[in-house]
Amino acid sequence: MLPKADVHLHEEWSPRLDRVLANRNGTTPFDWATWRAELQENVPAGLARLQQLSRVSPAPVEADTDAAFFQRVVDTLTESAESGSHYTELRFGNDTVLRPGFMRMFRDAEAQVRQRHPRFRAEAIISVLMWYEPRRLYRIIDACEAAADDGLAGIDILYVPYAAEADWRTARHVVGLARDAGLGITVHAGEFSPANIAAVAGIDGVTRIGHATHAAADPRLLSLLVERDITVEVCLTANLLLGAVAGLADHPLPRMLDAGVKVALGSDNPVQFGSTIEEEYHLAAELGLSMEQLTDLTRNAVRAGFTTPERKADLLADLDRAGASLPA
Repeated sequence: MLPKADVHLHEEWSPRLDRVLANRNGTTPFDWATWRAELQENVPAGLARLQQLSRVSPAPVEADTDAAFFQRVVDTLTESAESGSHYTELRFGNDTVLRPGFMRMFRDAEAQVRQRHPRFRAEAIISVLMWYEPRRLYRIIDACEAAADDGLAGIDILYVPYAAEADWRTARHVVGLARDAGLGITVHAGEFSPANIAAVAGIDGVTRIGHATHAAADPRLLSLLVERDITVEVCLTANLLLGAVAGLADHPLPRMLDAGVKVALGSDNPVQFGSTIEEEYHLAAELGLSMEQLTDLTRNAVRAGFTTPERKADLLADLDRAGASLPA
């Protein structure tokens, strides 16, 4: 099996916890398949669908004890490893970094998953919401800087407006602080319009962009991504479900690759979207990518990953060994 990598995976704390608790208690979890069907039938494609993601919280916050947190992280990483991922980055909500023992619990969860999947590696990312008022925002950033010493790998910046040009002055400062702390930086941009792709690509320290689906609308944006050596995190299932593209055949992934853009894959919100990293690779193959190109997606993810040089070397060696036995 081709070793895969998932560098765009959200924790989905409430949907994931709901599923974990349902499995433990023998109850029925929230019906996300019906939710997806109703979302596509009743909600206009684009930003309106994205805004629905946080409006269903089947598990209450008081149920998210430390034991439950650990269980849902194990569940997420296990699902990713069983789907063929050798390297996964898991993105946590910003306040998670304030949770006492957060990184210790994450590493313990990773270690438990590695008992069954010894080639698997995982890193933790914190999503930073730029619309927070400054005092709260910088409390999160301070905590991320401190957590870097405990192994936090990076931050994922989200902002508003999302589909129109935003003010990046504060974000530039935040990126500088994160970069100086040794954290990797990725930014959500360009999912529903070309807005913000150029601005984000121009920020020193940003090495990846989440989605950038509409970069292909302008050859100059594709050239900029290549020039700035930006890796784009493509989430095919998410783009289809939310209506960022009309259909799989319309997805710009092949055009990105033809232009020389480095691309990696992500499953985004697996519980809500019904996605897996294995399915993301299958969809990429349906778009016409060869086995060599699929292997390059994994290689891109590892090279752009927010992990240590030692882990990258081990993962790339695994990929080379696996590639030698794969059909062309």
